[in-house]
Amino acid sequence: MRRRNIIGLVAGLVLVSGRSATCAAPERFRRVTVLFPMPKSDPYFVENERVLKESLRKYGWEAGQNLTLTFASVGSDPARIETVLPEVLQPEPDVIVSRSTAVALALRRRAQETPVVFLQVSDPVAQGIVSTMQKPGGNMTGFTVLEPSVGGKWVELLREIAPDVKRIAFLQHGASSPVSLALAEAIEQVSRSLGLEPLIIPLRERADLEPTFARLSALGQVGLLVAPGAFTLSNRSLITSLAARYRISALYPFRYFVTAGGLASYGSEEAVWFQQAGDYVNRILHGAKPSDLPIQGPNRLSFILNATVAENLDLTIAPALLARADEIID
Repeated sequence: MRRRNIIGLVAGLVLVSGRSATCAAPERFRRVTVLFPMPKSDPYFVENERVLKESLRKYGWEAGQNLTLTFASVGSDPARIETVLPEVLQPEPDVIVSRSTAVALALRRRAQETPVVFLQVSDPVAQGIVSTMQKPGGNMTGFTVLEPSVGGKWVELLREIAPDVKRIAFLQHGASSPVSLALAEAIEQVSRSLGLEPLIIPLRERADLEPTFARLSALGQVGLLVAPGAFTLSNRSLITSLAARYRISALYPFRYFVTAGGLASYGSEEAVWFQQAGDYVNRILHGAKPSDLPIQGPNRLSFILNATVAENLDLTIAPALLARADEIID
């Protein structure tokens, strides 16, 4: 009798165990929200979305299968970003991916512990976003886009491209690009050391651009540098078209200015940031803490040249400089 009871009990446990395994609830979907400063109509919004999805797929995260992946445009105005974040981040995601300094700063001020992986932020320690590069602390980590010292390299490269320039103008929009202040210092220092006159030009709104270019054109022999940031990103087509109209040689921080009609760029590649972001998001979804993931800088900077624009500006690019270009766009 006892033996039959024991056998029956074991069989019952096997049946219950088997039924539990079969009917076990699947692992919950994880939620990742990605915040962009540019509108969804921007080609780079679509391209960055594609690259990040591919990167996450490599780690087994597939939107619609085990991941809810939301891409949102929050704009470049810091005040507007603060306003829209509460709505965009509902329900609260497991990880937030942030592109641009303005968005990262808004998230830093937000009272939440959600892990954040930021992209295209310069000097995050100086801006108070993280404690140190090796040990970020808090709930934020990510990837820096450039060091302020690159401003001096921009001056040197622009002078090689356009040897006749006597003045170096630098367009900056402090609200969306706090690092532009440090870049301006490097640009001023190197410009003066090369006998060039630095012109630091603060911008407030899109309407400032056309009169600024008209004034620069009237000065003559002006080379132009443009600060990174959400403002210049969203206005890149206007900036490059004005440079072409007023025949001003300009060097930009990223490739997307060159593809929009700009002369040249020297900076990191945007696609690489989103590939790397997929790695950090995957680690955090598997339990890693942002505070333990070091801030990573760009592996390399690329020099991109638009040969057609150079020809339109009557610039003769030295063969040695052409050989240094990582990409020449016709």
